[in-house]
Amino acid sequence: MGTFPLLCIYTIGGIKLSSAFVVSAMAVYMAAMVAIGLVLRRQATRSIDDFGLAANRFGSAVIAAVSIGAWVGSAGLIGLCASSYTGGVVSWWSYASLYLVTLPWIFFFVSRLRSLKLFTIAEFYQKRFPGHNGAIQYLVGGGFALKYCMMMGLQFNALAFLFTTVLGWTHVQGVLVSAAIILFYTGISGFLSVMVTNFIQSVFQTLCPFLMLGFVLHSLGGWQPVVQFYTSAGQPQMLSLFQGFGWVKELIYYCITMGLLVIVGNQDDLQRVASAKNDAAAKKGLYLGTFLVLPILLVPCYIGVAARVMLGPDIEPNMVFYTLMMKAGPVMGVLLLYGVLSTIMSCASSTLFAGGMIISKNVIQTYLISRKNCVVTDKQDILLSRVGILLCTIFSIGLSLWFQGIMELMDVVMSICAAALVIPYLFAWFSKRMNTEGAIAGILAGGGTALVWTILGRPWGLDAIWVGLPACLAGCLIGKCFGRAPTEEEIQATYYFQEKFRRKPAVKK
Repeated sequence: MGTFPLLCIYTIGGIKLSSAFVVSAMAVYMAAMVAIGLVLRRQATRSIDDFGLAANRFGSAVIAAVSIGAWVGSAGLIGLCASSYTGGVVSWWSYASLYLVTLPWIFFFVSRLRSLKLFTIAEFYQKRFPGHNGAIQYLVGGGFALKYCMMMGLQFNALAFLFTTVLGWTHVQGVLVSAAIILFYTGISGFLSVMVTNFIQSVFQTLCPFLMLGFVLHSLGGWQPVVQFYTSAGQPQMLSLFQGFGWVKELIYYCITMGLLVIVGNQDDLQRVASAKNDAAAKKGLYLGTFLVLPILLVPCYIGVAARVMLGPDIEPNMVFYTLMMKAGPVMGVLLLYGVLSTIMSCASSTLFAGGMIISKNVIQTYLISRKNCVVTDKQDILLSRVGILLCTIFSIGLSLWFQGIMELMDVVMSICAAALVIPYLFAWFSKRMNTEGAIAGILAGGGTALVWTILGRPWGLDAIWVGLPACLAGCLIGKCFGRAPTEEEIQATYYFQEKFRRKPAVKK
């Protein structure tokens, strides 16, 4: 397992510090997050609405701040820095495409989803396709649970990598300590704790990339040495966001393969929508968060290309940000350390809670209610939600220790989920004829085809989503023929153009 090097000496910015100082700085931060969870516990556990949604509490500024915190994450800070270090600023498009696709989701669906008062996305499918004792919740919930466990594994790996770099811990130690801390303050007071801690963390993590870019440019003597380096190397395109038409290809590819699933929505975004004071706060907060996160994500890209000038070309890409952090002075180093912790933990807590709620609501409770005819009280609901969070943590730990290339695996899962879920989702909103049998057949056909195509190695270089989507559509249309027509009640549960979704005109006083 290795030892905890509490008496080692680290050099940060040319100044020798004992690891006890670094451990103390990290411990203060972690203790503060845990303390917030304890303080909010009583308020958060009054009802499942408080625990699961922190319902109707927050204005648009808070929604925007916590959205940025969850969206940047380790992939946005560490990942974009690494990919830009090797591939240039154009790497921005691969990540930004996810949030460009968020805009139509906000515009078309957020107000309607909020009015449905959902705990999970799978409950939306269940409202429209309720047949077979809620079978569709198992399929949709299972797909999203796998996605969130993989995302959580990515955050555990990022935190463990930080602990390994700064403290010399083993990867297993880093993963287990990370999981224990995040599990505790997320599980004890639910989504209210997630929202409050994410809001506080958003301050550190927003400052972090700007502080790092300022440090790197100050060390290099400005931006001009970076321009001269790439010009003399014959690679000026490394500094361009628009490398010929390469950026168009990147944008279209990622909008479809990864971004298309965003049309269905993210579980954590759905919970933030429910936590807003009203529809206007939800939409304004998400719009503001989207338009702010896009330029913020550019900063790690410029850090990456500048780091190549400062550090040389031989640094392992995932080590670039941490290597720069260790070169900063002690005060700057601690601020950057807090920024990295905030970036990873804000994404981790919202991801863990989302995955836990899916496992609780769409797997455990669906089974208890449909198969065992159980009536779940608020207290039992909160307990089962905590069980779901614990199970999500355990699965995520396993994935983070099992897969080193978890980011690539997550891309595959998102593509398969999109092939399975997007078309039934659109049918739920806009079709009066689609039934449960068709939706289930489409999910199985689309997801199964995409999975087989991926296992075959993506013949002809064709992404799985391009064969999965037609298979899903065919499955929906064929499967529909083997079930009864939906009732008017089932149609009106989610039909996009129904009267209850129309905005009522303001009454003149």
